[in-house]
Amino acid sequence: MESKSVRPEGFSINPYQTWLLVNRPQSYTAALRKRFGEVVALYDPLGKAFVIALTPDSARQVLSANPDGYDAFWKEGFTGVAGSGSIWVLGGNHHRRERQLLSPAFHAQSFRGYGEVIREVTRQQTEKWQSGQTLRALDTTLDISLDIIMRLVFGAEDGKFLEEGRRVLNALWRTMHPLFIFFPKLQRGWFPLWARYARAKDDFSKWVSNYLSERRARKEGADDILGRMMAAHYEDGIPMRDEDIRDELITILLAGHETTATALAWALYDLGTDPVTLENLRKELDSLGSDPDPELIAKLPYLSAVCNETLRLHTLLPEIARELVLPLELSGNTLQPGDWVGVSIMAIHHNPDLYPDPGQFTPERFNGHSYSPFEFLPFGGGH
Repeated sequence: MESKSVRPEGFSINPYQTWLLVNRPQSYTAALRKRFGEVVALYDPLGKAFVIALTPDSARQVLSANPDGYDAFWKEGFTGVAGSGSIWVLGGNHHRRERQLLSPAFHAQSFRGYGEVIREVTRQQTEKWQSGQTLRALDTTLDISLDIIMRLVFGAEDGKFLEEGRRVLNALWRTMHPLFIFFPKLQRGWFPLWARYARAKDDFSKWVSNYLSERRARKEGADDILGRMMAAHYEDGIPMRDEDIRDELITILLAGHETTATALAWALYDLGTDPVTLENLRKELDSLGSDPDPELIAKLPYLSAVCNETLRLHTLLPEIARELVLPLELSGNTLQPGDWVGVSIMAIHHNPDLYPDPGQFTPERFNGHSYSPFEFLPFGGGH
């Protein structure tokens, strides 16, 4: 017997409310949670539902459901931007197959040797600072983030290659615009913003292709992310295609560059406006000596609390979303294939029942308290 669609309470969303959701997500999702509770359904002008989980319990139901019941959200828009081989736009068996292939390259075990590189890159950037100089923290953290991607993802150390890589990666990132993501019909040569991005993407593709050829000619190992991708094979023994490697590299750049830099800049801001927290953090760091092992730094509890509170307070990914291909039971409602379903990370991270005074920077809330993966989820969850 076919299940009947029962959608939660909600309303039709207009352009102003869409603007609020995008530009004022903290206050807007707080208002939604206060009015609707566990979940809310937002309807576009054609009646398509976007059902958003607003609490840890409803988030658990979404993130713990059978991953085969989901397909990628806004597939047309993201496919044009990142490519058909990007894990962003894969669903079902294709998504599972790609996850199994890529997961070893991103396992924490693989990153233990990367701490020295991260510290070296950071020092190279901060040593440029002069006493009394006024600077924009985000400019420095963007440079740090990009150089770390160049070193750890591409394994690039040659000065000329680094400079060329910075140029094409910067161009790709700076020409990406939400307009042609959320209005994919604008992904045409006549639209100037898309034309600029398409040229940058083509330059990036040529650069990656040349670098892959050079790497294969030199028969280099797999000590970086790109090398691990080149060495990886699917269960049937087939390696990743060059086009799919390129698409995943674009995904890493667009998902990891500005987000990492923004989080770092917010951490500097919060520490700079909170002398007590800054002093406590400095004392913890000083306790390790003048040149500690990066792995020991990463295990410092108060530093971890500062990082977690930064990611909670300044939630980088306000929500995550999927499209249903199977019915889903959610908080007493039965959603149907074709519905969009999402989790509002912003609403959960700013819930005063979970985080008293949620607008305050309080790293101590993470000391001695363990939050579930449905209460603290800065990078999403599930598949």
